[in-house]
Amino acid sequence: MGPTPTNAREHLASLGIDHGRLSHGDLVMMSYSLRGWQLVPVTPADAPPIVARVWLLATVNTRGRYTAPERPGHPADLGDGGALVDSVVLMAVLQRHFLSRAEPGWDDATLAGDLGLATDDLTRAQIVLDAVLELPLHGPRPALIGPHWWRARNHHVTPLQPS
Repeated sequence: MGPTPTNAREHLASLGIDHGRLSHGDLVMMSYSLRGWQLVPVTPADAPPIVARVWLLATVNTRGRYTAPERPGHPADLGDGGALVDSVVLMAVLQRHFLSRAEPGWDDATLAGDLGLATDDLTRAQIVLDAVLELPLHGPRPALIGPHWWRARNHHVTPLQPS
């Protein structure tokens, strides 16, 4: 039997996770992701704004696999009451999370400049990712080189050498 809005809602409620405004698809994605199922999020061009915490949870659970939204600039809702952001913000913080070694250019200011985004949008998205990482994941996916490594004051990055 497939998931119903009732049992997905009950699962999230049992974990103390706010689910009141989630669509059926987002409920299922979040519930299944928390159970360890690896569902790769897909965003059609005509889809409503991406719910950042659901998308980030699913992509963290798949160890960074996702299908980019069909529409460039597809909006994402960070759920913090602020303005919608370009979904590329979610992709950027996710990719930074899964880097296997420290590399230059991944701090919020540099990344925002390179992508033509607002620094605050990256900071806001990182807060959502940090909250997602606190959820009771079946298989936690911590940052390989440590959380917030790009913020370390004494962090020195060795530029990549050509192979």
